[in-house]
Amino acid sequence: LSLRHELVAGKVAHWEVDSVAPVAIISHVFGKGGELKAQAAAILFEHAIHSSEFPLDALACLPKMPWVIPAEEFSKRRDLRDCRIFTIDPPAARDLDDALSIEFLSNDIVRVGVHIADVSFFVHPDTALDREAQVRSTSVYLTQCMMPMLPLLLCEEICSLNPGVDRLAFSIFWDFDTSGKIIDHWMGRTIIRCCCKLTYQHAQEMVDGMGRDGIHSGGEALLPELHGGFKWNEVIDDVKALHEIAQKRRECRFKTGALRLECSKIVFAMDEDGIPYDIMLSKQVDSNILVEEFMLLANMTAAKVISSAFPDCALLRRHPGPSMRKLKEFEDFCYKNGFEVDVSSSGALHESLRKLGEELKDDSSLCSILMLYATKPMQLAKYFCTGQFKDREDDWAHYSLAVSFYTHFTSPIRRYADIVVHRTLAAAIEAEEILSESCLHSTDRSKPAEVHTLFSENQCKTRWFTGLTFDKEVAHSAAGKVALATAASKHKVPGCMVLNVVAEHCNERRLASRNVMDASDKLYLWAMLKRKQRVLSDARVLTVGPKFLSLYISGIAMERRIYYDDTEGLQIEWLEATGTVVLDLASQMGTLKKNRHGKHRTVDDVAFVVNPAYYGSVNLDNETSADAIHKVQESFYENCEMNGKTDSGTNEDLNGDKKVLPLVLPLTLRLLSPVTVSVYAVGGENGPFDIAVRLYLSSYLYQSPVS
Repeated sequence: LSLRHELVAGKVAHWEVDSVAPVAIISHVFGKGGELKAQAAAILFEHAIHSSEFPLDALACLPKMPWVIPAEEFSKRRDLRDCRIFTIDPPAARDLDDALSIEFLSNDIVRVGVHIADVSFFVHPDTALDREAQVRSTSVYLTQCMMPMLPLLLCEEICSLNPGVDRLAFSIFWDFDTSGKIIDHWMGRTIIRCCCKLTYQHAQEMVDGMGRDGIHSGGEALLPELHGGFKWNEVIDDVKALHEIAQKRRECRFKTGALRLECSKIVFAMDEDGIPYDIMLSKQVDSNILVEEFMLLANMTAAKVISSAFPDCALLRRHPGPSMRKLKEFEDFCYKNGFEVDVSSSGALHESLRKLGEELKDDSSLCSILMLYATKPMQLAKYFCTGQFKDREDDWAHYSLAVSFYTHFTSPIRRYADIVVHRTLAAAIEAEEILSESCLHSTDRSKPAEVHTLFSENQCKTRWFTGLTFDKEVAHSAAGKVALATAASKHKVPGCMVLNVVAEHCNERRLASRNVMDASDKLYLWAMLKRKQRVLSDARVLTVGPKFLSLYISGIAMERRIYYDDTEGLQIEWLEATGTVVLDLASQMGTLKKNRHGKHRTVDDVAFVVNPAYYGSVNLDNETSADAIHKVQESFYENCEMNGKTDSGTNEDLNGDKKVLPLVLPLTLRLLSPVTVSVYAVGGENGPFDIAVRLYLSSYLYQSPVS
């Protein structure tokens, strides 16, 4: 069996003392190293991600098809099928787990609803399906596919809030006054029927001024099918009203100390075979903010309720404060480069970054670097059981959101933690129902005197645990304790020890999922660069020293290093006093230098150098220096392509209409110096895949290989 160019997984069995290499046992063969499918399979294997195949015992827990909502559920839930409810998601989304609604109760009161798929109705505790979902813990999204946490029958059909069909949901309503203050809220299980599936683009066009008939000012808008007898002008008005409230909520959050760190993310354009041929940097638009604000509010509301009702066994999410050492390094970096920042709190840092963003609006690359540096001190947010931090509620807080209580409630189709939170919320609601029954029978003199007294004072109140304020007196009463314990047992809310284990596993799987997404994006970027052979981009120097420099590559939103020490034909002068390096071609191509490992580099390993002498005959009369370089550069590549003398790729750039020009040797570099680079793919069949960069330079002294 030949494994040449095959990508495999193996385990070292033993390594003899006198052997230069160990003996390994190959456990998996993924395929050719240069193929996307094989590399993607290796990424999943490396991070222990389950395949999309589910065990038979888990599939046996699924409802029989065709499935309809059981008749008894209509008596247990609020029927919201006549409400105008809609989803807003990416165009390719099929697991729709959240929807929105808005209703104007009066001139002064607006009711906003968030409706979440009621996955816990189908995934029962201690079943094979529940155990499988807990092991997977999260759906894993790769660039072109998804490994689901739940079988597709649930996540894309029965649970997904698809338009025009009846679905079970967990809903939260808030009543807002004209100032944006929440004056009341309600949560409970519901039945909904979404009227349409909007994309973020649809919602953005509505926010930007789409006519009330569904036609945008720029022409015809391709809107989805609308169900339920509603009209597009109603939906458009709803989206605009939600946007206004979301903007107010966002402004309020940031005023009270929230922090937003927006780092650039690449998105790919794919051909019909799923191979990337181009990339662009994604930007958050108002429609993203619209959805995000209400999902955040739902998560905060759920967190407050479950942590109050079950203070020893609620699953919350905490975000510790940043590393003070790294935060000080960021502050020093900004100070040395003339940027004023206040890192005393999350809110102060956000305001500083906002102001810097306005000052640097014409320098997106530098703005991205500052945002990147600001993220480095931040710690990861983690799930935890409240009982683990009993009597230490300060440790429950979420630093970047600047709130005391936070959890995940809004994505139960793709996160197991949300299912646990749904069960805990259901227990809090159930406890209220148990107490309401006690309230109805409170005149029974056989009841304890404490119960009779308690409910005679709260005869009309039923939302002791899930209302706007939590009634501690009721919760701490004997009747309240019994009701909460009974409901927790019925819905199998995990105890503290079990929940600690669940939280740690969810944290570990969430981090693995994040690493898989990053690796997948890198893989597809590698595939695109391999296809193009090379692309050009602007970059900025992040660190510089006598042996290497680190760069932020604007076109791919990525950090890369270039090592230039011990390079044949390259002269390096390091000026430590000023933190500056000067690079130039050596005047004499002397004896090949080797480092202590016996390796060496050539100029071509460090830089893609072009020689204007080989650009051909070009008329440069009356040209500016930049235009002249660009003109001879284009002439050079045309000459090379006609003569078949280059394998240097397409020479496309990642900066849109702005042309990327080579820098001229000798080159002086210091912190934040702008440079131009050539970005290309390495590895695959002959080693690990990676993204490499070389400086893009110009010199008359360089002997071009195409000469």
